[in-house]
Amino acid sequence: MLVMIEARERGIRMIKLIELSKRFPAVQVLDRFSLELPERGIMVFMGASGSGKTTLFRLISGLLPPDSGSVKAPERCSFVFQEDRLLPWSSVQENIEIVLDRQQQQAGIAQRLLVELGLGGTENQSIQELSGGMRRRVAIGRALAYDAPLLLMDEPFKGLDAITKKQVMDIVTQQAPEKLILLSTHDPSEALYLGDELYLLDGPPLKVVKHIVIPEARSARRADPAFRTRYQGVLDILGDSSDRS
Repeated sequence: MLVMIEARERGIRMIKLIELSKRFPAVQVLDRFSLELPERGIMVFMGASGSGKTTLFRLISGLLPPDSGSVKAPERCSFVFQEDRLLPWSSVQENIEIVLDRQQQQAGIAQRLLVELGLGGTENQSIQELSGGMRRRVAIGRALAYDAPLLLMDEPFKGLDAITKKQVMDIVTQQAPEKLILLSTHDPSEALYLGDELYLLDGPPLKVVKHIVIPEARSARRADPAFRTRYQGVLDILGDSSDRS
């Protein structure tokens, strides 16, 4: 049975968005939008393309100023953009180490992440030598390497095959107990696999039309064959949103 519940208290509110408005020449993307998000966990945002998800993430990260309203969020965050945004003149390892200090570089953080992401042995290759899916993993690895309390991921798994995507998602979940992760996706299966809370969005202007809390631990839900059946209603709602994108 599908259960919708109000936002539960999960300790300190890391992000507070108060009456945010943002307009571009042809569209009002946000109009007095407010939302509070917790200190840790994976919050998944789903909505049709153009509803305002990317603008919301850019406002939270500080890359885009609001027209009005206020954003309370950590100054330090890491971001997986829809584009890879890698440095083509640098090696694979250098693309990750650019966000690390010298001590972290010497500790081998970049090398360990590359192995975990299935990219061991590519450290000295140029970005141009990599496939699209490999570049995507380097971009994700760079964001994971940066020690920040907030990680924003805007459709991060595009171009990954099913097996690789599951491996990468499992790596992402390892960081969930230590930081807040905001994930934008059009894939209902990703949302249920990763999310502690799901926000179904509509717009513009952007608004939350459903807030769904998934109380089961990720390890338990993956081991429970009845989980997907129990949340089929969630999949139907999220799938309808994805079909409109």
